[in-house]
Amino acid sequence: MKYKKINEATVQCIITEEDMLEYGLTLSDIFERNEKGEGFLRDIIERAHDEVGYTISGESIAMQITPLKDKGLAVTFTNDSPAGFRDILQHLKEVLQGVSEELNRQEQEERQRGQQNQLVDEFDENRRMFVFATLHQVMQYTASIPANVSVKSHLYKEGEVYYLVVEKNRLSYKMFNKISAQAVEFGNLIAVSEERMLYLQEHGECLIADRAVSKLRRIYMA
Repeated sequence: MKYKKINEATVQCIITEEDMLEYGLTLSDIFERNEKGEGFLRDIIERAHDEVGYTISGESIAMQITPLKDKGLAVTFTNDSPAGFRDILQHLKEVLQGVSEELNRQEQEERQRGQQNQLVDEFDENRRMFVFATLHQVMQYTASIPANVSVKSHLYKEGEVYYLVVEKNRLSYKMFNKISAQAVEFGNLIAVSEERMLYLQEHGECLIADRAVSKLRRIYMA
């Protein structure tokens, strides 16, 4: 695992496939937030103190998890505040850019050997995807959003997990960041691109095509 301290409140950790194997973890363990996955993420945060001198300030933190092409993960965590969450989103683009450049180099080498690779897609900053272990967690999150906030959103299910896609649309970035920060209390944020959306639409089941937040909020609050 490789740590990088972005600022006093925010740290990024790159986890390789070998790290995952060493811990006996799969991506499902992370995104379904089972006991093994939660323990691993807590360990990452605790180790950050020894690796880069990170000290947790506040009772909770926001965490963003990005799957990488080589079956690894980029995990970025910060104090649970709007400013800290903006740091995560800004750094996410830098992380993906750096990973993309490295993968471009690797792809050129592999092409010389007659192999093909898929590059990391461009991060869409106006669309965010959250992964939830249960439908109840999705509904809890939607209930935390004020009724007067209209959110363009879509709900999918793939396997045993739920994907809520939230779009900025007419929201201000301040409100978009605020409702995104609220989501990390119930689920995980992952990078979203056009290719990831197409994959989800093809392989997942669309449960609510539009206005998923308001529809689930009404059901939960009824």
